[in-house]
Amino acid sequence: MTEEIITELPDILRNHICTMKKASFDSSKNISMCDSMLRVVNFDKIPAEYTRGKGWKFMPKSNDALYISIDGKWFFIEFKNGSIDCSDVFRKIYDSLIMLIELGVIPDLEFARQEFDYILVYNSEKYGKIPQSDGRDINYSFVMKRAEMEEKLFGIEKLEQYIFHETHTYTKKLFETNFLKPMEEQEEKQRLG
Repeated sequence: MTEEIITELPDILRNHICTMKKASFDSSKNISMCDSMLRVVNFDKIPAEYTRGKGWKFMPKSNDALYISIDGKWFFIEFKNGSIDCSDVFRKIYDSLIMLIELGVIPDLEFARQEFDYILVYNSEKYGKIPQSDGRDINYSFVMKRAEMEEKLFGIEKLEQYIFHETHTYTKKLFETNFLKPMEEQEEKQRLG
């Protein structure tokens, strides 16, 4: 995010700016899923502030990062470096949107339908779509790498137009190609004027 966008954010978001690399950090494996220095809201920090003083016995779930592009498009980004629990992913989506609405950051779900995209970045080496078979894995990996295609996984696409404008499930490489590089180029172009 650019400095101009960051300064317009409410304090609860502005106070948790970090790099995409930091937001993608998997503390259980001590590794980041990307090395990008793009600035994002570390959205994992928002639930603690959101629930402060409410006396609730639970903590809402949250997506890892929130990014707002120069052209005003909003992105929730979730990084998964191991197994993927779809119900947990959906819970993070719903809780994150509820927090943004209740905090007055976005007006309503219609705003999300028009302006928000959702990106789930997964480690293709650790996610098994079907039971292991060396031959199947080799063929599948070869075809998907050659095609450099996004594969819609985990039922996330069901949320398109219902909650989000678009949804994406990217491998780390596709995330780099389809999101990070274009956003970095966009920010650099604006910075240079």
